[in-house]
Amino acid sequence: MGKKILDSKILYIFLSILIAVIMWFYVTSLDGNEDSKSISNIPVTFVGVEALEQRGLMIVGDPPRVSVRVSAAPMVLAQLDNQSVRVSVDVSQIEEASQYTLAYTTSLPVGISSTQVRFLSGQTGNVTFTVARYRSREIPIEGVFTGSAAEGYLAGGADDFVFSPETLTVSGQADLVNQIDHVLVTVDGQDLKEPVNSDYRYQFIGIDGEPLEDLEVEVSSETIHVYFPIYATAEIPLKVTLITGAGASESNASCELSADSILVAGSSQAVAAIQEEGALTIAAIDLATVEDGDVLTFNIPLTDELTNISGFTEVTVTIHIDGELQTATIEAGNIDYINCPEGWTARILTQVLPVEIRGTPELVEAVTAENVRVSVDLSNIHEAAGQYSVTADVYLDSVGTEDQIGVMNSYEVVVELSRG
Repeated sequence: MGKKILDSKILYIFLSILIAVIMWFYVTSLDGNEDSKSISNIPVTFVGVEALEQRGLMIVGDPPRVSVRVSAAPMVLAQLDNQSVRVSVDVSQIEEASQYTLAYTTSLPVGISSTQVRFLSGQTGNVTFTVARYRSREIPIEGVFTGSAAEGYLAGGADDFVFSPETLTVSGQADLVNQIDHVLVTVDGQDLKEPVNSDYRYQFIGIDGEPLEDLEVEVSSETIHVYFPIYATAEIPLKVTLITGAGASESNASCELSADSILVAGSSQAVAAIQEEGALTIAAIDLATVEDGDVLTFNIPLTDELTNISGFTEVTVTIHIDGELQTATIEAGNIDYINCPEGWTARILTQVLPVEIRGTPELVEAVTAENVRVSVDLSNIHEAAGQYSVTADVYLDSVGTEDQIGVMNSYEVVVELSRG
């Protein structure tokens, strides 16, 4: 088989032709025979662009292109095209934004000298280009949600968007950059139950509020990372804890709230946690400090993970106490102190303390001044000579249980402290 190929006349004919062509190219390159060709679409290279940038200038638009016609030996011509032939313009002396027409210079590839190539046309000439003012700006980012949250969920508002990066750097021709008012990111999705946390493309919005299309500028990022919250919601009952005191307890006292519940929003975990509690306690009220008909106002306490979306932040509580309870004022004279600082002497200046009590009529009528005891704890008093108003503890001795009768309100007595 191999011998047949070597004996083939066709193979020898092909090799003879190939060798002849190679020899022809070689001979023509040596004997000075030339051919010519046109080279089109040679892009202009601008030299000195760094100097322009330092002056706040830039070249805009596509670079001009030049055509030349050259004559050279065929083997040299084969190495010349619009990538190897270089056309350059020096722009380092330009200082103002304007349109310019400057001369260009043409250079040959490395390894080919000017003696090997003859320019028939286009070796020198002028090109026209535009220099514009350059600007770089930090553009604010805004978001809009065009989707929907699932039932029982609430989408965040315009102020709830979190962007990364926080602003977008836009650079380029000042006239174009100045048209941008902000960057708009549009987030969609239907029946969402989880926060949006993804990368999005954006749109330039002009000063007139209209989108800007095909703006030829450079940007620091092609996408914006967006976090947008989707909140779970729930209606949470409100309640008040009543602490037994001064003859009043949950058996003969109640309260009325201006609102029975609030609507909260937050993460699914935070909402589930407060739902497990059953109700939100807004206050614990010591019944010894209130009377029938008192109206108290309380802020609604929520953790940072939850937001109150009901529209009100306070609740008023109206106290109702059984009218059968009776009040009376007893002038207590049994006043003493404990825990006087070492090295100091205390003297009670308050001789009589009017104490208000409340309870069932029979017990209230049975109370005398001997049943009322007042005690002052001096352990936290400032160790300096002088007179001090000190909170007093008031006790009813051998009169009844706290849910039957007790002391109302809080009291202070005046104590004099001296050395020795």
